[in-house]
Amino acid sequence: MIQKNITPPHWPLMLLRFFVKKEYAEEIEGDMEEIFYDNIEQHSIRKAKRIYTWETLKLLRPALIKNLKALQYFNQFNMFGNYFKTSLRSLMKNPTSSFINIFGLSMAVGICVLWFGFASWVNDTDQFHERKDEVYLVTFFADLEGKEQQFGTTPTPLGEMLQQDYPQIKKVCRVKDASVVVKHEDNVFHERIRYVDPEFLQLFTFPLKWGSVNSLKDLNSIMLSEKMSIKYFGGENPLGKSIKVIFSESNSKEFAVAGVAKKLPESHSVSFDFLIHFDNQKVASPMYNTSDWNSFVNATLIQADNPSDIALIQQGMNKYKILQNEKHSERAISNFGFVSLAELYKKSMDIRDGICPPYYESNTKAVLILGVITLFLLALACFNYINIAIVTAAKRLKEIGVRKVIGATRIKVITQFLSENIFVTSFALLFGLLFGIFLFIPGFEQINGFSMGFKLAQPKLWIFLIGILFVTGMISGLYPALYISRFEVVNILKGSSKFGKQNPLNKILLGFQLILACILITCAVMFTQNTDYVAERPWGYNQSEALYAEVHNQLAYEQLNAAMAQNSNVTSIAGSVNHIGKNHATTIVKLPPIKEYEVQQLAVDANYFSTMQLTLIKGRAFNQHPEADKQAIIVNEEFVKTLGWPEPIGQQLEIDSMRYEVIGVVKNFHSYTFDSKMQPVIFKVANKADYRFISLRVRNGSERETYATLQTQWNKLFPEIPFQGSYQEDVWGGFFEKIKNHGRFFQAVALITILLT
Repeated sequence: MIQKNITPPHWPLMLLRFFVKKEYAEEIEGDMEEIFYDNIEQHSIRKAKRIYTWETLKLLRPALIKNLKALQYFNQFNMFGNYFKTSLRSLMKNPTSSFINIFGLSMAVGICVLWFGFASWVNDTDQFHERKDEVYLVTFFADLEGKEQQFGTTPTPLGEMLQQDYPQIKKVCRVKDASVVVKHEDNVFHERIRYVDPEFLQLFTFPLKWGSVNSLKDLNSIMLSEKMSIKYFGGENPLGKSIKVIFSESNSKEFAVAGVAKKLPESHSVSFDFLIHFDNQKVASPMYNTSDWNSFVNATLIQADNPSDIALIQQGMNKYKILQNEKHSERAISNFGFVSLAELYKKSMDIRDGICPPYYESNTKAVLILGVITLFLLALACFNYINIAIVTAAKRLKEIGVRKVIGATRIKVITQFLSENIFVTSFALLFGLLFGIFLFIPGFEQINGFSMGFKLAQPKLWIFLIGILFVTGMISGLYPALYISRFEVVNILKGSSKFGKQNPLNKILLGFQLILACILITCAVMFTQNTDYVAERPWGYNQSEALYAEVHNQLAYEQLNAAMAQNSNVTSIAGSVNHIGKNHATTIVKLPPIKEYEVQQLAVDANYFSTMQLTLIKGRAFNQHPEADKQAIIVNEEFVKTLGWPEPIGQQLEIDSMRYEVIGVVKNFHSYTFDSKMQPVIFKVANKADYRFISLRVRNGSERETYATLQTQWNKLFPEIPFQGSYQEDVWGGFFEKIKNHGRFFQAVALITILLT
């Protein structure tokens, strides 16, 4: 028995009425309805509706569809099929020119895919966090050298006070980074650990491979990244296993592994290796005080119930500003600010000492440069295609003439050539995608030492590729189509039409090809020469024949000093709190009455200048007796220039409420890579109790032998602590390899350009 309240699906019926011609619609609709009710008696209602929908769609055929103007081209499937057949035959008849066209466009499309992948990696950084619009980093603003600057660190007590004072704040998380030694069985390494509140994994979206996010509530638990889990435990599940964290030589604690995070997305800026409860800082340093406004954490993060509540919280931050400035008068803050996690990476260049590395600006510039190169190569490939298309079209004169004789209009001829061109471009798109995935992207990642996590399953990529297909197809094919279609039948059949020979655009495009090629080749040459120049550029001191090692306390320094002083290859030894190229302190220098300057500070002993061969151009070095120059400083040339002193020796200034006198000036030197701007630097006499580095000057040619001896002595003296040291000329890490890789990238671009040209 048929249920009369059951009706056919509505939307297929409306589709049928819209598209099918009026004279057929009523009869077809009646037949379809009758079949629908027959199917209900034999099948389920759902299946009957599926059959009805499918049969309706099958009726949308050219003979039955209305003659809608918008659909007239879609009814000409046979015509476009013939165009593609003609295009395929043309490709096979002209293999050389076809290869040049497809290869050139493929290379350009491959670079486009690379650009898309890199741009997506930059713009998608940290956008995977589910609460990115609710979580905010608390920052503060302070006036420095006449400019207001934003800082990512915050006073330690601020987070707890905010949560107590504002019910709108759901969660608060403090983050403090520290260097420790981590040990599991024979695996012992220096690591960076993060002290965090348990809410850390609730604010950030870092899914776990093993364990629970609530494990951080336990003070005896530790959370590992997948990378660290593999490093210490291999591929096995480490949950419940013990791992030792050595905070100092006399202070350590055993933790139970309670969680392992999955591999982090490639597009992230905030990460971690190890997480432990924030209160473990009292274990690492028993005197640690969470109520001390002079103590700072690396980050304070809050989650608001409603992002609009941030404006209300902002209005009440004056209370904390007063508290901070009363306790920390050396750096008076002007205001607090809030930056959402969604915007943090993009604003990282404006935030000093932030939890997020400030790479967005440089990466954005790289995206722009790569984009310009991509446009150049795409233009080069399109110009190449146009020139070849115009020349090879001479072989199709009779075909064009015959088509026009039998009634083809100019629009039809243009449509034919553009359709054929889209067909050729589709081949290029396919090969270009393969070039991009298997050649350009892996090469780019290897050169730059990172992975952008490129995936095919992203809708934006396919929209981008379709756009490239039609833009490239239209740009490369429109002019040849217009140029070819304008010739008259009589001239074609008489043989008086000449292609390309007197066409000025061919010469213009060829000229552009050569100009673009020369620009890209010149860039490759310049980058290669720049690499050689930078490799030979002086550092401002003698980085050769110098070694260094990090020590954990004064006793370790004295023991290592005594051991290495007996080595005949060692000509000089120095101790320091800081070391050139490794780290420095930042301090505020005050000049009466109110001027303040932020400078780099290195605390060193009297031998440091001769050991590192820093050039003293005025005054003197520190006295060998450490107490003699406690109120003296030595500055670099940049410091003198910044303060505008005509005569620096004898000048006095204030640091941390103490008076210091300038006794010497050293020649400018590069603390860090040549990418870093030269900074004003001061040297102070270091307290021996604070020594953290030992530096050695060795005889020429004995660097490797002495370095091996240094490592051997360390292992004898401190078998429980991993050695941290190196050659001074390697202190910048992979800087020189990085600029070499930039040169290699431009050389690859130049090679592609030459092939296209």
